Amino acid sequence: MSKDLLVRTQWSKMMLAKRSLLSRPQVRPAAFRPRRAVLVRASGQPAVDLSKKVEDAVKDAEEACSKGTSQDCAVAWDTVEELSAAVSHKKDAAKADVTNDPLEKYCQDAPDADECRVYED
Repeated sequence: MSKDLLVRTQWSKMMLAKRSLLSRPQVRPAAFRPRRAVLVRASGQPAVDLSKKVEDAVKDAEEACSKGTSQDCAVAWDTVEELSAAVSHKKDAAKADVTNDPLEKYCQDAPDADECRVYED
């Protein structure tokens, strides 16, 4: 083989190897870490009777509209709207709460049941 042909062959092998490395980079698997389920709950604020606050806000809004300016009336009804939205969000959060799940309640009473087994990876 001539020297020129040998250089071309080596160069083409090198480029082929370089191209394959670029198209398929080596990926090392991540270190194994056991997975654990963590349940996080916010402590939240003290229980507040929002329905009572909504009723009071409606009364205040009606008073503001009968006595005050239109701007005072609008502000009062905005407060009513915000409180009503808070009541709605509180109801939605109660529905989505994990502890309201019947299976979760059952598993708290019978943690050894087949339905309550937790498998680790």
